[in-house]
Amino acid sequence: MSAVPAGLATDRQPPMTVPLRYFLVGFAFLLAGGGVGLANVAGVAPGLARLAHVHLLLAGWVCLTIMGAMTQFVPVWSNVPVHSRRLANLALALVAVGVAGLAGAFLATSTHWIHGFGGLLVLGIWAFAYNLARTLPPVREFDATEAHFAFALACFVVLAALGFLLAFDLSMSVLPFAGVTRTQVVGAHATLAVFGAILATVFGALYQLATMFTQTEVAGRDQLLANAEYAYPAGVVALATGRLFAIRPLAVAGGLVTAAGALAFAVLLAKKLYEGRVERTPMLTRYAVVAVALAAWSPLAAREWLASPLARDALFGPTAGVHLLFVGVVGFVVMGSLYHVVPFIVWVHRYSDRLGFEPVPMIDDLYDDRVAAADGLLVTLGAVTLVLGQAGVAPAPASLAGGVALGVGFVAFTANLVGVVYRHGRVLPKRFHSQPENAD
Repeated sequence: MSAVPAGLATDRQPPMTVPLRYFLVGFAFLLAGGGVGLANVAGVAPGLARLAHVHLLLAGWVCLTIMGAMTQFVPVWSNVPVHSRRLANLALALVAVGVAGLAGAFLATSTHWIHGFGGLLVLGIWAFAYNLARTLPPVREFDATEAHFAFALACFVVLAALGFLLAFDLSMSVLPFAGVTRTQVVGAHATLAVFGAILATVFGALYQLATMFTQTEVAGRDQLLANAEYAYPAGVVALATGRLFAIRPLAVAGGLVTAAGALAFAVLLAKKLYEGRVERTPMLTRYAVVAVALAAWSPLAAREWLASPLARDALFGPTAGVHLLFVGVVGFVVMGSLYHVVPFIVWVHRYSDRLGFEPVPMIDDLYDDRVAAADGLLVTLGAVTLVLGQAGVAPAPASLAGGVALGVGFVAFTANLVGVVYRHGRVLPKRFHSQPENAD
């Protein structure tokens, strides 16, 4: 693999500190969320621990990582300058304080603080969405990555509004309103968060990253799979709308289209990974896990949504598939991507000016590959154990052991990448410090 991937307009990217701040804060939420989840499995977590666990991991770790990655690579992929670095930093501060405060309020069961911190979270998400919407090129024919990102940004805006409504309802009951119950709003909020904001971003990013780093392209018969996956956003909208207004036929149709689009993408991803003739890296290895997990989850979700698309316990497909989706798909995508993105950003700003003048390390030399292998194995074993536990195959002690393995794996993963920043990113080139801010 080349030191810097070809075709990227790295002169358009914001300074290294912008996305790295997002990633580092996200790592803190990953560890906090893992700790709350482990305490919840052990039965010692206080208050609304499940809500705290979900928001620390999804709104904290996953969404902050997505926000940082999009802020960094939308300018790179679209060859445009980021609209405002100040707004990007403000969004990070608002979301970080909002998520931390919201999780604390959940654990303390402090309903009056829930909507207060929830409001900060909403403002942060809207600031991010506005910044990226202004960064995307003017209206034209978007490529697959840009189209998925645009859809994800729209989902971010709507899910934040629904989330604030839910937070406000905990302290001052406003639901049901106009025939819409809290359960229905939760269904729409969760659908747009997971399948809209998160998975749409994942699919858009992997269209670029998977083909770039396997040195393949989507062509020929692959286009049939891509065309099937393009229906995915319509499925998500239909599923969310059907759940919001309790329209079962619409929710069924949306769920089936969503699951079919996800399966088509899983097959396409697996095909690109198989066709690639490049050296395996932690990123590509984790993408292979994603393809398998997504292919396994999709038909299970379709079957569940065909039977009960409006049920609270079927929000993300079958109960036994929750960790398959959140760890096997979302978790491994984020981990795999960060195993390249963090070293890549550090490498560009630390070593690119020295290339050709002195020996410099490759991107994949910046982290410890033994730790990467260990954390991948631990997270895989933990996820499999938890899936078997939810399916009733593994006993409760095995589920607790799986949670511990998952937690240790996440700690090792975090330490490995934070180590990259500590060892290689502390001393920055002078050109970084002299870069002017974009005009707001």
